[in-house]
Amino acid sequence: MLVAAYTAVAALATLTVPALYRLAGFTLADEVEWLESRESEDHEKMLARLVTLEGQLDNLGIEEGVRQTRRLTAILDDYHSVVETRFLGKKHSPMAYLSTARRVQKHAIENLNDVVAVGHSLASISRHDAADNTDEKMQTLYRDQSERMDNLLTENRQLFEALTDTAVEVANISSYSDYERLDTMARLVSLSEIASRSGK
Repeated sequence: MLVAAYTAVAALATLTVPALYRLAGFTLADEVEWLESRESEDHEKMLARLVTLEGQLDNLGIEEGVRQTRRLTAILDDYHSVVETRFLGKKHSPMAYLSTARRVQKHAIENLNDVVAVGHSLASISRHDAADNTDEKMQTLYRDQSERMDNLLTENRQLFEALTDTAVEVANISSYSDYERLDTMARLVSLSEIASRSGK
């Protein structure tokens, strides 16, 4: 009987403590603390990665990729400024927006990283094709890789548009309770979910 009673109490505590922790607002406080500790670190790492990618894309002659690294750098700077001025140190922050926007930004960087890899592949195929321009296999590979690059760059344009649209709405919101009702938030969440499923 004692063991059964102890098991029941332990199970009840396991189920209720997390709920009480969340209801008391500690979970949100933990999330805000995490945001403060990670934001600057993430920002600097992402900017450094973009500088490297811009140089690689420039060396490969992929002008659209270079333009995208510069645009994403501007988006990251704007996002970081908003987080620092509006949210850090505040009790309430729109964690859904902040974490979702960050996931989408990281996915865009991964896309640019993939563009660099595809660019090297295209350069290699071109060198082979220069030696034998009748090789149909190489021509097919080149078309496939070119299409993959176009798809990556097109996806990034969609990501940038969603990030920009949502950021504009965020800048105009006066109440934290309105964040979950952003018209563009659903699109941003959808893009983030796609990024998660693709393993980015």
